Amino acid sequence: MQEPVRLTVREIALELGCSETEVRELIRDGELRTVACGIRPGLVPRHELAAYQRRLQHQG
Repeated sequence: MQEPVRLTVREIALELGCSETEVRELIRDGELRTVACGIRPGLVPRHELAAYQRRLQHQG
């Protein structure tokens, strides 16, 4: 089975058009979940970002 694509805070910020600080707040607030990835800080799986974006569409 293929590993899910994992995104950095910077990559998510670019995709969402927001700051890295805002992405970290989303992670801290539980809106985006991270996974452990060796010595790197937590990365966000692509499916978690997609789920967050779907929630935003349903709110607005």
